[in-house]
Amino acid sequence: MKNAIPLRVKAAGAVAHGSAWRGELPVADLGRLAAAVAGREGSLRVELHAGRDASGAARLHGSIDGELELSCQHCLGRFRWPLRAAVDLRLVGSEAEERRLLRECEPWLVQDDSLPLREIVEDEALLALPIAPRCPACA
Repeated sequence: MKNAIPLRVKAAGAVAHGSAWRGELPVADLGRLAAAVAGREGSLRVELHAGRDASGAARLHGSIDGELELSCQHCLGRFRWPLRAAVDLRLVGSEAEERRLLRECEPWLVQDDSLPLREIVEDEALLALPIAPRCPACA
């Protein structure tokens, strides 16, 4: 397991070799996520694995953990929120395959054999954020 999360990797090679990565990504380095939360400090602990499932389908799976500072939508106070997100993506090579699989799994369209790991982490973290965050006192 490599001890860093690269910006991007070659998808075919990562799947064929069963590559894995582990590392921390500072929130401040993830522009879209930093803009969506109340504070830019902290980091996300990430673990990702590429490979094939029992049916032979290419996938990327793992976890994202950390604490983010959010703004309560009720009292407007800031609070720490624990992010726990599972990553389970089916890697597909065409838009037709992506559309076909939308009801079965979460597909990721691989373009130019490039797997943008940090972009994927950021997307999954953004999807895990609460729509209307509430601090513990207001929840």
